[in-house]
Amino acid sequence: MPKTANILIVEDQMLIAYSIKKMIENHFNTVEVVKNYDGALQCLASKPIDLALIDITLNQSKSGIDVAIEINRTYHIPFIYLTASTDDATLAKVLQTAPSAYISKPVQETNVITAMKIALAHTTTKNITLNVGKTEYHLNMSEFLYAESEGVYITLHFTRTSSLLLRTTFAKLETQLPESHFKRINKSEAINPEFVTKKDTNWVFIDKKSFKISKKFWN
Repeated sequence: MPKTANILIVEDQMLIAYSIKKMIENHFNTVEVVKNYDGALQCLASKPIDLALIDITLNQSKSGIDVAIEINRTYHIPFIYLTASTDDATLAKVLQTAPSAYISKPVQETNVITAMKIALAHTTTKNITLNVGKTEYHLNMSEFLYAESEGVYITLHFTRTSSLLLRTTFAKLETQLPESHFKRINKSEAINPEFVTKKDTNWVFIDKKSFKISKKFWN
């Protein structure tokens, strides 16, 4: 588990939030604390958060589940729910957002640290080192959206970071990048299948952007 990981705690009860912060701050570089949905989104937009601990209720119109939905939509980082509610109805709702873990309150240090280690270890497997010529690039493939070529250049597009222009070929990229996150769709484009929002016979969509399917590359 990297000491440099940045953690966000979303908890409306500040005594609980800072108690959890005290438990985990020796294990991480930065621990941010916010008490509501708006604070969470502001922090996520302005700081490089690697993992979020989210209280489900928050006692406001926007719940922790709403925070998780926005994380899945925009930031694609792991998150762990913290809650005093363990009933079947609550569990059914949280499972729809695919959390890394679900921890009951009161939070025990061993339980939360173990869950965070597992969540961050899984995320680390998506961090790839790409070599192009004499230059080494470090990519987070969980944030990769799509790639498109123009002449001898290929541009990689990401959710949170700037686009990356490379002088290379798709054939070379395919030898270094995982097929689970880098899938050729046609002669001049590749996509991350995890971000596909719609697919029909001839086209694949990532939100409003469309990609023509070539049967040579995509079955």
